[in-house]
Amino acid sequence: MRHFFLTIALAFVLSLAPPCGHTAEIPSESQLKAAYLYNFAKFISWPEDTFANEQDPLVIGVLGNNPFSKELAPLTERTVRGRPIKIMQFKKVEDIQACHLLYINPAIRQLEAVLKTLHGKPIVTVGDNKNFAHHNGMIQFVTRRERLRFIVNLDVAKSNRIKINSQLLSLAFEVLETEK
Repeated sequence: MRHFFLTIALAFVLSLAPPCGHTAEIPSESQLKAAYLYNFAKFISWPEDTFANEQDPLVIGVLGNNPFSKELAPLTERTVRGRPIKIMQFKKVEDIQACHLLYINPAIRQLEAVLKTLHGKPIVTVGDNKNFAHHNGMIQFVTRRERLRFIVNLDVAKSNRIKINSQLLSLAFEVLETEK
């Protein structure tokens, strides 16, 4: 079983590095975050009623300024479980109509109000803010030992009817869960 998780972890990490011409090139933080967003989508299940049909795209959105639009652009050439990926940018939370995975720029003001508005909706919220996961964000990027990692708030995922694969949870730096 341990070998299985190590294999999954290695495959996940290897898939994080976007294809590039130089194999020795170290990916930037923006490239890693874009790769994480793509890989999160592969290990997450949304409620059946989230998509109108099989052709509906999986929407990865950014709320506020997009710090890695260049890195996200190539994702539109990929699919997740047969669904095309669409990238959208939203200036304010009220603009969000259809979105499945939402990166919230750390500069967004009134973060707690934004997360409260999105609470209960089938949207995976991802952010960098300190204590993002403790304030009802679903996935928080953190840097530990000079490596980009993530924290998952499983309680928020459950209340938003999002299922996170155990393989992804096993790679998290921390999983927050009060309800067992």
